[in-house]
Amino acid sequence: MVGSGSAFTLAGYLEELTAQEFKKFKLAVAEGGPPGSPRARIPRGRVEKADPADLAGLLVTYHGAGGAWRVALRAWQEMGLRRLWELARKEAPPPDAVEAPSGDTSQSGNKASARTGEPGHAEKYRAQVRKKFQVLEERNARLGEWVDLSQHYTRLLLVRGHASPWRREQELLASGGLHGLLREEHRRPIELQTLFDADAEEAGSPPTTVVLQGVAGIGKTTLARKVLLDWAAGTLYPGRFDYVFYVNCRTVEVVAPLSVAELLSGWLEDTGPGSGPAPVPALLARPERLLFILDGFDELLWGPQAQEAGPRVPGEQRQQVDVHLRSLLGKRLLPEASLLITTRPTALEKLQPLLERPWLAEVLGFRASERRAYFDKYFPAPGQADRAWAAVQANKVLFTMCFVPLVCWVLCTGLRQQMERGEAPAQSARTTTAVYVAFLSSLVRPDRHGPPRIPAAGLRGLCSLAATGQRERRLWFRERDLARHGLDAATVSTFLQMDQFQHEAECRATYSFFHSTFQEFFAALFLVMERPRWPFRRPGWGLLLKGPSGLQADLPLTIRFLFGLSSRERADALETMVGEPVPRGSQRVLLRWIREQAAQGPGRAKTLELLYCLFETQEPEFVRRAMGCFREVKVRVRTRMDGLVATFCLRASRSTLAVELDGLGSGAAGLGFQEPGLADQETGTYSLKDICQDLSSGLWVQRSLSELGLGEDALGDSGMRWLCEDLQRPRCPLQSLRLLNCWLTSDFAESLSCALNVSHTLTSLDLSYNPLEDQGAALLFRALEHPRCRLQKLCLKKCHLTEKSCENLGPVLGVSRTLQWLDLGFNVLGDRGVGLLCGGLRQATCQLQTLRLGNCGLTCQCCLDLASVLSLGARLLCLFLRNNALGDSGVQQLCQGLRAPRCRLRELSLANCRLTHACCASISSVLSASNSIESLFLSGNDLEDVGIQELARGLRHPNCKVQELKVQMCGLTRLGCETLALVLSSCPSLRQLDLSNNCVGEEGTKLLGRGLLQPGCRLQSLKLFWAALSEADKAELAAVARAKPGLEISYLSDNKELWLPSTSRIKMARSALGRGALEPRPVDWGPLRRWTRPASTARLWRSLTHRSRPLSRGGGRTCGRPGFFHSLTFAEVFSADFTSSFQ
Repeated sequence: MVGSGSAFTLAGYLEELTAQEFKKFKLAVAEGGPPGSPRARIPRGRVEKADPADLAGLLVTYHGAGGAWRVALRAWQEMGLRRLWELARKEAPPPDAVEAPSGDTSQSGNKASARTGEPGHAEKYRAQVRKKFQVLEERNARLGEWVDLSQHYTRLLLVRGHASPWRREQELLASGGLHGLLREEHRRPIELQTLFDADAEEAGSPPTTVVLQGVAGIGKTTLARKVLLDWAAGTLYPGRFDYVFYVNCRTVEVVAPLSVAELLSGWLEDTGPGSGPAPVPALLARPERLLFILDGFDELLWGPQAQEAGPRVPGEQRQQVDVHLRSLLGKRLLPEASLLITTRPTALEKLQPLLERPWLAEVLGFRASERRAYFDKYFPAPGQADRAWAAVQANKVLFTMCFVPLVCWVLCTGLRQQMERGEAPAQSARTTTAVYVAFLSSLVRPDRHGPPRIPAAGLRGLCSLAATGQRERRLWFRERDLARHGLDAATVSTFLQMDQFQHEAECRATYSFFHSTFQEFFAALFLVMERPRWPFRRPGWGLLLKGPSGLQADLPLTIRFLFGLSSRERADALETMVGEPVPRGSQRVLLRWIREQAAQGPGRAKTLELLYCLFETQEPEFVRRAMGCFREVKVRVRTRMDGLVATFCLRASRSTLAVELDGLGSGAAGLGFQEPGLADQETGTYSLKDICQDLSSGLWVQRSLSELGLGEDALGDSGMRWLCEDLQRPRCPLQSLRLLNCWLTSDFAESLSCALNVSHTLTSLDLSYNPLEDQGAALLFRALEHPRCRLQKLCLKKCHLTEKSCENLGPVLGVSRTLQWLDLGFNVLGDRGVGLLCGGLRQATCQLQTLRLGNCGLTCQCCLDLASVLSLGARLLCLFLRNNALGDSGVQQLCQGLRAPRCRLRELSLANCRLTHACCASISSVLSASNSIESLFLSGNDLEDVGIQELARGLRHPNCKVQELKVQMCGLTRLGCETLALVLSSCPSLRQLDLSNNCVGEEGTKLLGRGLLQPGCRLQSLKLFWAALSEADKAELAAVARAKPGLEISYLSDNKELWLPSTSRIKMARSALGRGALEPRPVDWGPLRRWTRPASTARLWRSLTHRSRPLSRGGGRTCGRPGFFHSLTFAEVFSADFTSSFQ
């Protein structure tokens, strides 16, 4: 059997090739055999679909062992793989050692015949085995449909050793790529070729009994058939076994009385029908050359006489088949023969006492790389496998469960049927629930024409077990748990996995579902079948709706399954499967729950989870009613599946919505999708452009979209031009459009300019973090001059603008009739650019009311221009100049305009402008003017106690109208608190005060408390975050909050924001919620966590709290694509995203 051994060695060399080299090698070997060989050429189709092991077998089959090596060596030499050619040439068999190829069994048959004494029977037997096991009939096959096992088989992962409880738990909870890594990590992978070889790490002889355990649907039967087929082809166990018997334990008639000779004859006829009379005496004379494959030991029905091991039975004596099987397993019958047994883990306890020194391996299903290989073999047409695989990758849950071959088959079958109907896989209705129901049906009723193998009572017990595990946060179950829920052996072996973990001096059998997602699925099925009136509020049921690890999202998979099982189609499928009615009407309960969730204003992550729940139903009418509960939809779309879910739900809506979709670019790039618009139908790509098209076909016509936000996606100029065409439609209802970091350049500006001139509804436009540059901005500003332009709000933060843009924008400000709000922050405009803007602001026709110029590189040189604008009575009401180096001199110049009688400014932000106490006297004079401002933000400046004392003079003046004062991080101590305590009682207009990041201390807290309790104090909100408060200080503030009606005090307690509501609010809350107290609300760390890592956050915070260090020099991340944008500093995040209080 040299040829077969050569095939195994040759396969090892082929696995060393890269994907590109292996492709070239296939082209070379498909041309024909070695020179002068009369053998047939391998069909090109079989070569293209073969993996390294299959291709090695094909080469040996068609060209013989020596010819296969000559073909390979010639191909490697032509490809220039000199090193591989030299190594392989040393292992190539010599010409005189090469036997006939495995396809020509004359020589091997003659050798086997010589041993068995029946000339020609061995080759006939192998031929009949190949004929019977070459084809594989799928579960849903119609008459005449079958697949070639050699071409369809995908290699499975086999490992040795037992996993620890901790490792198994991690595997059960993991998902996506992490799940595949954990399954393969710290395991000993093995190959089929080495199953009966001695273990190099363990001293001892080669095993004669090998047990392959694996859960239902993991591919054990297919693996056993592949072993038999490869042996018959001569590529597996060459020269070791003359005969291999395949015994299907499910079909064995255990009570039939037979002799050993009759039993072997029957098994030979079943395995290789039509091969002729079996040479049983010769086989019994050489038992070491026999292999018995017992497939499905867990399904073997033992007779009453075979329960106890008896003495060795003579071969000629008739006994029941199960007695012979027990003797065969215990090595009392044919002890030298080899056994390969496949079983589910739940039968290991019954199998273990029957065997003598078994060798155990576990079948784990597909490796991560082999999952894609399965799709390639299932879809023969070009491009179909790519589209199907992309659709599965987009669904994290289904991608995780693809390690189970049966799940892969269910997915591929459904996707193939959709392709045959002309549907795109990326837009398939094959939801997660649908796949799990189909998988369940395949296990419960494997024969679609036969009765269910699992009774309805067993299924109910399984669902009850899962629900108990969810409520008690358990993944593992003991045998007493199974008995408590009335589970029979068939149900347990089909759906549960058994592990034996060592506990002190004994081994304990524990049971678990295949994966935690299956436990959540059966828990949801329990809710549907039990039909609780309101499961979300029943005592103890809240934990059932949470993941077993406690680390799941706000809405675990159980709720998603609950929505999917509520659909009519899923209910019909369940009824067909179990043969009993399934309760209906749960959608009313789910709709009420959706309404409650929407009323709470869920965040982006939870909103997306809610949309996923609605998507599982695939019922547009139900989704329409559910979407009517939302007023705005803000989600982060990171994958193509997220986009598909969002558009499905949004298109079903008939209500007016504000929609924000962020994160598309990062998700698409992470999956390696190609650019939008390039053969999307061919590759299954689903990009932001596709989402916009779906929205256009639905929401535009329904006039239900009022606000649209798209962020972090490579929309590109082509996509933007398409979007602009929709903006020009007469029926387009869009009022607000936000496109952040969408890679938009100046090339798109002309299309957008035309849209602004035509749109009758668009009033707000945000294009921040796009490289528009001055050229693109000029085209936008030209649209503002058009009389039909309705734009009122324009945001162009960090768009790479310079003073050139200010030169173009200045005249436009005096012409535009609608523009009232303008943000040019994070652009290097400089003092000259602001001077050019002021030229337009001075125009009497200028309508601008809010101007934001944060982080624009300004100094004191621009303050005179701004002061002149304010003194002329411009309509400007809000001016934001934070994070600019204005200095004391600049603010003193600015105050000249603020004191002017015609100044209308009401809100001024000078945060982090490098100010000291020297400018506070000027600011105080502004506060005492008759047209005093109402909101003043001075955070991040070195004002210290002296500066606060100067400000207090203006705050205590009767003309002062300040309602909000922020002096965070200004170096205040007890003296500053003493001054502010006097201000609280003498400034009746003051409503909000922020003293965060100041060393208030115990004395300062007491002084503030006394001021707050004064009758003249009207303060409603006091913030003391990061103020180094002791427990006594917190108790003091709590007492003040209780005693002062209408006052709210906020500070940090153990890294959480503590909110002390006023007495009146507590009374209102008690009456509304019917409970005794309010729980502290945690601070929302989302924006900070989104931009920085925890370690860098601490370092940045230390730098921020150092008063001598300018805030704008903080570290940060790069926004957009690498090498494109300037660094987004922590100051930008802190001032723009982290909290609105730092202004």
